[in-house]
Amino acid sequence: MRISAILIAGVLPLLASTSPVPTPEDVSTTLSTASSTAEEVSMMAASPPWTIEAMKRDCNKDNTRCKWSFRINDKSGAAPVKCAFTIDQKPGSVRPASQTDGRGFDCGVYRVGQGWDGSFGQGNGFATLSVVNRNTRNIIWPGYTDKQLAGGRVVRPNQSYAPVRLA
Repeated sequence: MRISAILIAGVLPLLASTSPVPTPEDVSTTLSTASSTAEEVSMMAASPPWTIEAMKRDCNKDNTRCKWSFRINDKSGAAPVKCAFTIDQKPGSVRPASQTDGRGFDCGVYRVGQGWDGSFGQGNGFATLSVVNRNTRNIIWPGYTDKQLAGGRVVRPNQSYAPVRLA
């Protein structure tokens, strides 16, 4: 409860002051002091960025099945790991396969998940993958717009992402 102690230590002098109610500036100063002294830890992994190579999402004409394929290059010196999985449209769903989430795909030491989001409106959807190295407990979140993935073309250029440590 370090933050609580800091907040109390910062507020007590304010309560003893001649002003019966702390001013907004007093409260702001107290809160900024508390947050600047709170402990923090960087979750960035001490390893180079990983590159997703030859990313491709190829959906059938009816958009009921999408095949994903790519390579994961973690720059460790080992050969890039090939990854491929298929996502089918859920029975009865109005969402096509290209907008269907999937998870639990094993690619060597990696476990991959994929989610689609349409937060930016019609025609601006994107997919975000989670790529976890189960041995090192590092993760990246590669993101691709629907426009990048359209037509089953390989995304160029390859994209790199800084890995994060999972506690």
